[in-house]
Amino acid sequence: MRKYLYTTLLLALLAQGGAMAQDNEGKKSGFFGKIKDTFSTEIKIGNYTFKDGSVYTGEMKGRKPNGKGKTVFKNGDVYEGEYIKGKREGFGIYMFPDGEKYEGQWFQDQQHGKGIYYFMNNNRYDGMWYQDYQHGEGTMYYHNGDLYVGHWVNDKREGEGTYTWANGAKYSGHWKNDKKNGKGTMNWDDGCKYDGDWKDDVRHGKGTFEYTNGDKYEGDWADDIQHGKGTYFFHTGDRYEGSYLLGERTGAGVYYHANGDKYVGNFKDGMQDGRGTFTWANGAVYEGEWKNNKREGKGTYKWSNGDVYEGDWKDNRPNGQGTLKTVAGMQYKGGFVDGLEEGQGVQTDKDGNRFEGFFKQGKKNGPFVETDKDGKVIKKGTYKFGRLQ
Repeated sequence: MRKYLYTTLLLALLAQGGAMAQDNEGKKSGFFGKIKDTFSTEIKIGNYTFKDGSVYTGEMKGRKPNGKGKTVFKNGDVYEGEYIKGKREGFGIYMFPDGEKYEGQWFQDQQHGKGIYYFMNNNRYDGMWYQDYQHGEGTMYYHNGDLYVGHWVNDKREGEGTYTWANGAKYSGHWKNDKKNGKGTMNWDDGCKYDGDWKDDVRHGKGTFEYTNGDKYEGDWADDIQHGKGTYFFHTGDRYEGSYLLGERTGAGVYYHANGDKYVGNFKDGMQDGRGTFTWANGAVYEGEWKNNKREGKGTYKWSNGDVYEGDWKDNRPNGQGTLKTVAGMQYKGGFVDGLEEGQGVQTDKDGNRFEGFFKQGKKNGPFVETDKDGKVIKKGTYKFGRLQ
């Protein structure tokens, strides 16, 4: 019960001689009359005024309220209803000075059974009570338009129940200690949906979340965010399977692209980061280091035609030192800038002939020496942007 009910003092006060009874004719009873009244089974109308100023008026049996009556308490509370042997029992209405009110069943001075409680904030509970507590099946009508229908334990939502918000959102599932706990389904007003485990009002455990754009996540949750192992289905047809950390793809995972591309490796904050292998639908493959979704660090790229580059990468392109080999038998080993030969390098053809010199933006540029497979000098000179000087 939300308020402390004035404890019925009938038995205690009577035992202490704290009440003075009057019969219908207003005559005071003597000692033997009191003894007679105590054991009387006759129902009569009487009044009691207690030492604290509370007043009872109604049916009595012997010297105890029994039947229908009304008690006005000194603090302003009022109870009107049924009594049995001096206690509120049966149907009754208890009203508080601030406007709160209970209408329903009573047992041994407590709200017990079916009843309705009207709260000062305009909430209303209609359901079962047990020893002054909302307990069992009941419905709470909230002043803001929200609604809960389900099970209660000791004034709290506990067990199976459905909470519907005024904006149309709805949760159906298990509750504990007034919070979403256990298995349950939440539908948001924007169309999102979660079906799975809850802990203390947040998504926690295994669950599936469906987004309004058609995306879907299935997997582990912790403290209301994706955390652990999970699979994310994109509405575009892409799919991610792997680890999550605080809502982001982090750790080992596999990302499948709708066009057939695939990445297998490490992620950080939702991006390919660390070591990983990307396989394109056309057969090209990169294996190596990544940074923020870009090839960066050491790595090997194999084109679909069989050509291979192995070396340094930055911003998705060969940058630094590396080796390029073609299926035609040509090999270049040296510097690269933005995917093109740059700086000093050595170029060898399929016959073993060797060009050692300098390059700029992919073209021979500067002094050079050409030798055959046996090391014999064939040519010396200078190139300027690919033209022999």
